[in-house]
Amino acid sequence: MLIPLFLVSILPGVLWLVFFYRQDRYEPEPKRVITRVFLGGMLLVVPAGTLELLGKEGLTVARTSGDLGSLFFYSFFFIALIEEGLKFLLLALTVNYRKDMNEPVDGIVYGVTAGLGFAALENLLYAGTLGFEVGLWRAVVTCLAHATFTGWGGYFLTVGRGGRSVRQRFFRGYGVALFWHGLYDFLIFLDTPLWTAAALALTGILLYLLFRKMHTLAALSPFAK
Repeated sequence: MLIPLFLVSILPGVLWLVFFYRQDRYEPEPKRVITRVFLGGMLLVVPAGTLELLGKEGLTVARTSGDLGSLFFYSFFFIALIEEGLKFLLLALTVNYRKDMNEPVDGIVYGVTAGLGFAALENLLYAGTLGFEVGLWRAVVTCLAHATFTGWGGYFLTVGRGGRSVRQRFFRGYGVALFWHGLYDFLIFLDTPLWTAAALALTGILLYLLFRKMHTLAALSPFAK
């Protein structure tokens, strides 16, 4: 039972991590730091889940009643606020900004890593509770959604360094990640085929643009020969 759960939850997150990690061609980030961020992302599911229990009943009522104002609040200022806030706190505590984030693409790499770690354990819990079909779905969609939201937030940590303070960069990146995460959740919570398709399309577009941005930024590395 544990092996199939691992295959549909943790393993996809690791494989996506390898894929994104390889986009940093000239000076890949230290594997020990990447591992620390990924595992830290997994552990964040515990405090995030604990905090989100406080609003579980209210969110259930909002989804049942279709209250758009409440759904907007829970999407942006509850779930996204908590989850992206914890991810950026993790990056602030586990990554040496000046030493490890020394290429334009590095912020994306670390943001993606935190997102994938979070998604991996979250997927394991969902698959264990709701079954393998849910796990398979989340292995693709949820993994890439978390990676994309936090990856775009991470983009603002290292691109054009020097124009803003480190604190400003973290808050700006956090705000961007929160926005995309909140918008995705809001569309999902509307719970119609049209808006669910819109959420998936949003993730796909953001992922494609992020992948292109990684290629562009990697070529700007000071270590490129």
